[in-house]
Amino acid sequence: MLKINYTEILNVFESKLNINDSIKSIASKYGYQPYMIARYIDILGLDETLNLLDIFERSELFKHSIRCNDLRCHCNKVIDSLERQGFVLKSVEWARYSYVVLRKPQKPSIGATHEYMKGCYYLYRDTASLIPVVLFRPLPGDYVLDSCAAPGGKTVHMLLEMKDEGMVIANDISTERLVALKFNLIRMGFKSYIITKFDARKTHEIFKNEIPKILIDAPCSAEGAIMFDPGRKTKTDYLTLAKLVSREIEILSSSIEALAPGGLIAYITCSIAPEENEYVISKILDFYRENIEIIAPPNNLWSKGVEKFLGYEFNPEVQKCVRVWPHKHFMEGYFICLLKKR
Repeated sequence: MLKINYTEILNVFESKLNINDSIKSIASKYGYQPYMIARYIDILGLDETLNLLDIFERSELFKHSIRCNDLRCHCNKVIDSLERQGFVLKSVEWARYSYVVLRKPQKPSIGATHEYMKGCYYLYRDTASLIPVVLFRPLPGDYVLDSCAAPGGKTVHMLLEMKDEGMVIANDISTERLVALKFNLIRMGFKSYIITKFDARKTHEIFKNEIPKILIDAPCSAEGAIMFDPGRKTKTDYLTLAKLVSREIEILSSSIEALAPGGLIAYITCSIAPEENEYVISKILDFYRENIEIIAPPNNLWSKGVEKFLGYEFNPEVQKCVRVWPHKHFMEGYFICLLKKR
């Protein structure tokens, strides 16, 4: 199993950050840690970085989305009812039974309607949350481990795509978050799941080459969600980021060793940090070079993985991963990579 000490991550990247007076000025203006601005400029250039920072300030551009529970409710009737209550919805072309909430009435909120309480839909803070399961494509009868599942958005989406047939092991390490997970799965009326509580870094100790599909919504810096949580601008210093990366590598490595031959993993973060994304995947590809390959997405709706960062060249295969940039796609920043075990 692959483990990388956080000090190695600090040595690889932190010393290469060029934090000059101009970067400090931009960081001060927008309220970010300077290292974050330096990273954005290295990847995007100055003009595009300023565009990204401006978009992060415009939370009104990012709309809630819902995934209708077509197993329990007639979706057309659900949408008709919501529209009569004053909601304006638009279907998501690439995600079935899914809708963007373009406008909403003063009351009720989209998370307090009768339809919501009856489990007729799941509410997502943004459309980007739908992408991972759309790419992962779970099927009826599948056996899936959702290793960091709470509060349950991707578990719900998978069970809907699976038509509540098969089994999802919905796991999380946090007892508090498991309460929300349980509530959502009961509210939606599912039966094909079990809830477990263990550290995802120990997955290989529980399962060994036997889980056909694993979805990892990895605990991360949430650097792609600054529009929803401005505190993310300063919450994560570089030492904390390095420790997160170390844990993410461990979680993914443990999952690979639990995965059945021919099995598929979806590695996901709501972060735009290359350290948490392309670096993690590159390290995994190098360590499991004979056993793991990346599966490219079936379309080009989103951006590709970053090839180079602060002079560090990632494994060229990371271009097959998916990046969602807030300033390009007007969605929360996301990273999704599909890995297959040979």
